[in-house]
Amino acid sequence: MERSLGLRFFPLRFDFETLGPFRAPEFKGALFRGGFGQFFRDLVCSTRAPNCLACAHLSTCPYSLVFETPVQADRFPVLRKYPNAPHPFVLVPPLDPRPLLPAGEQMAVSVVLIGPGIDYLPHFVCVFEEMGRSGRYGGAFRLSAVRSEDCGLQASSLQSAIRNPQSEIPGLVYDGASHRFLAAPVPWTGAPEHGCTAGIPIRRIRLEFATPLRMRTNGHYNASPDFVAVTHALLRRIHLLTALYAGADSDDAWLRPLLAAADAAVTEQSSFRLFAWDRMSGRQQRRVQMDGVLGSLVASGDLTALAPYFQAGEWLNVGSGTSMGMGRYCMECGS
Repeated sequence: MERSLGLRFFPLRFDFETLGPFRAPEFKGALFRGGFGQFFRDLVCSTRAPNCLACAHLSTCPYSLVFETPVQADRFPVLRKYPNAPHPFVLVPPLDPRPLLPAGEQMAVSVVLIGPGIDYLPHFVCVFEEMGRSGRYGGAFRLSAVRSEDCGLQASSLQSAIRNPQSEIPGLVYDGASHRFLAAPVPWTGAPEHGCTAGIPIRRIRLEFATPLRMRTNGHYNASPDFVAVTHALLRRIHLLTALYAGADSDDAWLRPLLAAADAAVTEQSSFRLFAWDRMSGRQQRRVQMDGVLGSLVASGDLTALAPYFQAGEWLNVGSGTSMGMGRYCMECGS
């Protein structure tokens, strides 16, 4: 687990209260990501150019580094085969599927800041506060608190907390009433409740996807992924994140025994249904189809070496669209 432990990331929960009727689609990832991106750019852009193409500040601009995340193949050879660099954050929207939330409703957004992404936490706070005041994305809301997620909890506890934002979670980082930072965020250190600790053999893993999973296998979108496909996608993501944000080299030799372990596993059950949705792309000025799948899969085999990576993946997500919350899952594992 050397690679994923070398990657520091900070799971946070942003608590909001609606100030009037809040209208949003069933899956709210594009709405929150779109609003966040627009207000982030308004906050930090110094040129006021209509787009970021050919901007002289791409390599230093906070918006570019966080939201556009340019491919710097000269600095990171691991990116040479990729059209986009993974963002240093994951944003999972409120999972309440209701299209209309009344005033006074509590909702929560899960934000995971990866590596140097934690340096931009004040930007995230400011952006969400401005977004809520404007009421332009769904409706008006206020940021009541930012908390470090209890990193000893399973991600299933996270999903419960997102669905029930009034639940108490310790670790207050930012108080929305006083507009003050009160404590440093707590990095993820693993969740021993999983039983995924050293010396305990793991023979079975179950993954339940809480948000749509969108991923390619052999160049095609996979509507019925098995354990091998999901594992390969997750390990590639962790490899890229550690190379970009943890100073690791681009050598992927460490992946080979893990990929072999995945290939030897048996997918006992894979049950998915299509989740069809689209979003408006400001860059492309058109609606983009973002269909994914929801469901679960169960695998068995010698999964001890893989379990800690899936444990980290509960926060890092897997597949495409992770910056808008796609590919969030909960894991159960046993011997």
